[in-house]
Amino acid sequence: MLPLPVQFDQNEWFIILNCVLGYFWLLFVPKRYPHVISVLVILFTVTVATIMDHTIATPPLDLYDINDLKKYELTDVITYFMYTPYALLSVYLYDKFNPNGLYFTVYVIMWSLLSVGFEWLAVILNVFTFHGWTMLNSFSFYLFATTLHLKFFQFILRYFRKTSKAHSFR
Repeated sequence: MLPLPVQFDQNEWFIILNCVLGYFWLLFVPKRYPHVISVLVILFTVTVATIMDHTIATPPLDLYDINDLKKYELTDVITYFMYTPYALLSVYLYDKFNPNGLYFTVYVIMWSLLSVGFEWLAVILNVFTFHGWTMLNSFSFYLFATTLHLKFFQFILRYFRKTSKAHSFR
């Protein structure tokens, strides 16, 4: 069983409020694609965050800590789901506006900057404690992760549409 936070303070409130507010907007967004795609985007986002954290936030690199304890705690798991509503918003807006070429690059840079801003706030509120990691590292990672995330969305949406058309002719 994962331990509870030592002290329930600003970092736990930040995580919980972000999850509540982040998922709340989903109730009001018009449906643009099947819910299964949203579930896949959530799973992909959580997977990328988990792999990233377990790669660079643990020994031998140990470039940052999450929350209060150096060891894994229950709130750390919830932290992964804090990002998913924003990932869903990014693919929703991507699907709506369909930025291509230079606009795609600008879109990725914009979301990467928003992600760094979000992370900066999380650092201020002690969700993350850096020792060796910087916001420039985060920006570089978000450029990669956002591109990967949007390409994954394109792939599953294209696959879903292709297989839906194939099944509709039967």
